[in-house]
Amino acid sequence: MSDIIHLLSDAVANQIAAGEVIQRPSSAVKELIENAVDAGASSIQLIIKDAGRTLIQVVDNGNGMSFTDARMCFERHATSKLASADDLFRITTKGFRGEALASIAAIAQVELKTKKPEENTGTQLLIEGSEVKEHSPIATQDGTSIAIKNLFFNVPARRNFLKSDHIEFGHIEEEFYRVALIHHTIAFTLFHNGKMVLQLQPSNFKQRIINIFGNHFKDKLFPVEQHTDFMQISGFIAKPENAKKKKSEQYMFINHRYVRHHLLNYAVETAYSELIPQGYKPAYFINIDVNPATIDINISPTKVEIKLQDERLIFGFLNSTIKKSLGTMSLTPRLDFDYEPGLDVSNFPEKKEIIPPSLNINPHYNPFHTTASNTPKSKSEYTGSFEKGRVNLAGWDDFLKGIKTETIDLPSGINEENTLDFKNCTENLPKEEFEDLNFMILDNYYLILNLQNQLNILHIPHARERILYENYLNALQNKPITVQQSLFPETITLTSGMSELAIELKDELFKLGYDIEQIDTNHFAVNGTPNEEEGDIQTILENVLEAFKSNLFLYKTEKEQNMALSLARQKRSLYKPLKEKVEITQLLQQLFACQVTCTSPSGKTIIRCLSKEELDYLFI
Repeated sequence: MSDIIHLLSDAVANQIAAGEVIQRPSSAVKELIENAVDAGASSIQLIIKDAGRTLIQVVDNGNGMSFTDARMCFERHATSKLASADDLFRITTKGFRGEALASIAAIAQVELKTKKPEENTGTQLLIEGSEVKEHSPIATQDGTSIAIKNLFFNVPARRNFLKSDHIEFGHIEEEFYRVALIHHTIAFTLFHNGKMVLQLQPSNFKQRIINIFGNHFKDKLFPVEQHTDFMQISGFIAKPENAKKKKSEQYMFINHRYVRHHLLNYAVETAYSELIPQGYKPAYFINIDVNPATIDINISPTKVEIKLQDERLIFGFLNSTIKKSLGTMSLTPRLDFDYEPGLDVSNFPEKKEIIPPSLNINPHYNPFHTTASNTPKSKSEYTGSFEKGRVNLAGWDDFLKGIKTETIDLPSGINEENTLDFKNCTENLPKEEFEDLNFMILDNYYLILNLQNQLNILHIPHARERILYENYLNALQNKPITVQQSLFPETITLTSGMSELAIELKDELFKLGYDIEQIDTNHFAVNGTPNEEEGDIQTILENVLEAFKSNLFLYKTEKEQNMALSLARQKRSLYKPLKEKVEITQLLQQLFACQVTCTSPSGKTIIRCLSKEELDYLFI
């Protein structure tokens, strides 16, 4: 029987490795930019065409490579950063495994030009599918220029799995941000399809964050700083009111390497737990410097997932540091160690007789015998003030008399299950039916109605979400919202990926009442908004675009529903508290006019109806 086990060729082995290391164009971008950083570059250019399908090129002014090194760097497991296994626990550079360039060369056409500053000539290397086509001297500038053309040209199945250009470029942009943010002393430039998307000059960390995410971040960032013998924590956190539903602005670095670690993320989010609504994510940009021997970054090919030797200790330091920074914003309680003389206890006078406390007991007291001294006083007798432990109950009788609970005629639509059938209620329901309602509002959250001895509790935010959602959906599909033109247009800043999406959705945004006009690559003028617009326009539009971006694969109608829902969720809590009866009447009329009135578009219940029997059950 013949042998069936054999060694794979280098080309096939490299293609298999490429499946782990190079999953999409952004993976190649990450590897090439990190190599440029490791090469000591002070300026790095990233040039992209067709979201990386046609071209990914990185040009740097780093150390360059010799004639031999230019060829060796494309061999599997060839690296200049490791000499022994012990070096794995002293890693301070980005790359070290020696798989990236070999994997890229196996699935693309690669052109490399490199030159060391001390040498007179450089080197050119052309590789196609792991096969070297040319290796020769060339006149070129100091540093390295590596171009990856036609990625996955020889693996068409992998190419077919790539998403749209917008999605793929979004991933490239994210990888670019992860490196550019933490290496803020390096100049970075990003080009896409011949246009400069972003140019970043050397700066400090805060300015780099502002340059990437926009000037609106300028007043949102607060520093985080903690230095110990074990670790150093530095960076910035954003105000709680800038928290979002998605983790779009959360960047954690360890030893200047972007990482994902659930425990570190949890440490930050728990520090915000009492300051932001449940489900929202705070923005942060934090770097932690620790001994490289205490972390393991060699657990995944992409080197993003890591293991920490003392993760509980890092968790505690990070959590307390975030709380300390939040405390400086006067957003969380802090211990006040200022000296307060009024709290001092005076020393006991010398030579003064100490008198023990005494207890007087009435042996004839009978608790079942009513006398003038122990007869409970009426409420009207409890007058006075809070002084000396007395409670002022004056005015409570008038307050209680002001609460009226009257039974009124029940509108049609109550079914046998003691719940309101709102569709039936809307049929032939005159306006006067609402005007005669007696109601009570609890914390501007619940509207309590008494209908024919039944307690009806309406959730106001859920009702508003339903009303807004159907209004926005109708605006997108049928009747656009009227735009209120602004006398002084507001300027907003978006990332390049979001800017492209905003241009694509300009007509849809106009139907929703937002008239936007592009000023340059990342800035837009908001010339008009819906009438009586409430809330921060920057945040509102960012969230709408983010929600749309995460559901690009849906059908058009589902995309419209997604935009309408995103906007409705943001706007539902921006309304002023209900006070006037006409406002409540208007809310009920708008709700009853909706196609669906029992549940919000988020799937939450809008109204509960409790009968007397159900209320009795609650008090058993």
